[in-house]
Amino acid sequence: MNSTEPARLSVRSPADMVAAVPYLLGFHPADSVVVVAVRGRRVVFAARGDLPAPGTDPGPAARHLAHVVARQDADAATVVGYGPAARVTGVVDAIGDALTATGVVVLDALRVTEGRWFSYLCAEPSCCPPEGTPYDPAASQVSAAAVFAGQVALPDRAALAAQVSPLDGPVRLAMRRATGRARLRLAALTGRPSSSSVESPVSGAPADGSGPHVKSPVPGDGSGLGEAVPVSADGPGLSGEPLVPAEGPGLGGEPLVPAGGAGSGGEPLVLADGPGSDGRSPVADGGPGSDGRSPVADGGPRSDGRSPVADGGAGSGGEQRAVRTAGTAAVRAAFRRQRRGERLDDDEVAWLTVLLTHVEVRDHAWSRTDGRDEDISLWTDVLRRAEPDLIAAPGCLLAFAAWRSGHGALAAVALERVLSAHPGYSLAVLLDETLRRGVAPSALDGWPGSGDGAVLRRRRRRPRR
Repeated sequence: MNSTEPARLSVRSPADMVAAVPYLLGFHPADSVVVVAVRGRRVVFAARGDLPAPGTDPGPAARHLAHVVARQDADAATVVGYGPAARVTGVVDAIGDALTATGVVVLDALRVTEGRWFSYLCAEPSCCPPEGTPYDPAASQVSAAAVFAGQVALPDRAALAAQVSPLDGPVRLAMRRATGRARLRLAALTGRPSSSSVESPVSGAPADGSGPHVKSPVPGDGSGLGEAVPVSADGPGLSGEPLVPAEGPGLGGEPLVPAGGAGSGGEPLVLADGPGSDGRSPVADGGPGSDGRSPVADGGPRSDGRSPVADGGAGSGGEQRAVRTAGTAAVRAAFRRQRRGERLDDDEVAWLTVLLTHVEVRDHAWSRTDGRDEDISLWTDVLRRAEPDLIAAPGCLLAFAAWRSGHGALAAVALERVLSAHPGYSLAVLLDETLRRGVAPSALDGWPGSGDGAVLRRRRRRPRR
């Protein structure tokens, strides 16, 4: 298979769909509810959420999720709950009712408990016995085809989060020293004192771009889960992955994201990345714009859209130009090294992370980032090695690359790291809102970034790893 072609998996039965879900999400779900939506025979959306606590009304979250699915122009969906019947049944019923109310056909409603799957819609003992049907994911042809195509299903979500966790031990000590040298180098470049956190002269917000919650320009009807609360993929709400999230009261999870789909019999469904629902920019001018400016007020708290001292303390025009020139060179060098299969050394990573606190540098990196394997590899490495106060920009760049590749779960855990440390970082808030709204990565297909050297967003994304 060509590495640029999405994996195509045929799903002909409930057992096939149960086997396919972990490869849609990137990990094996537990105590979760998953919705896989299809258009025709193609999966266009998959979402996962934590099961709600006992006694919690799943209705509001279920209704919002149904509207998000409907916005994908989905024809039908399969709902799968993972856990004991007492916790799963009510949630699956609520989601099924909400989907039906929006005109989305429910192909099947399943429960997976202790190695067996049960159907809520099929009462035929010959195919769906009341005691459930045992299944072995490792023996499934769907699992074998997914592995052959290079797809991976990690043991659980914690294993995915570990892939973006900070490196410690000798690596951390070396990076701390390298970052100290990088700060001194930046101070010499700008003629300003070295500081780990420059304050905005306007609001006192950290100059790395952390600022107040920015109203999301993401398309939506205003009824989004988590609309008025800080986003947390493991907090209250419902969200989704490989496509992108929708979180809110009742269920917890991650971004909802376009994946490849599953059904329950009849003609096989093809699991592959699907197109967006309306072709608009998923961030409604919330990505690097055609004029080269950042659409999130340059990532900072200024009301006039200007960067508070370039988000990093370089106040004069000459200093800003020096930082911009150094940042452009560092970003381009990093991408060149990554394309050659080379890993950045500690001083290169430290210098890059210090420069990325300046919005013009970050946006230059953003305009050159898409869903390519090398983009994900580069920003994962930089995020894990960056000092804690410098993770915001690389974490957002990783999240954007993961989202564009169709790996919403990876995007979600990257944003969780950023938002836990920098809850007001504008780009993180914007991307998280994009995930929660279930915006399809394909909404940026064919859309260029900003400025010289920007990538043209590819219409065909590489398969998720």
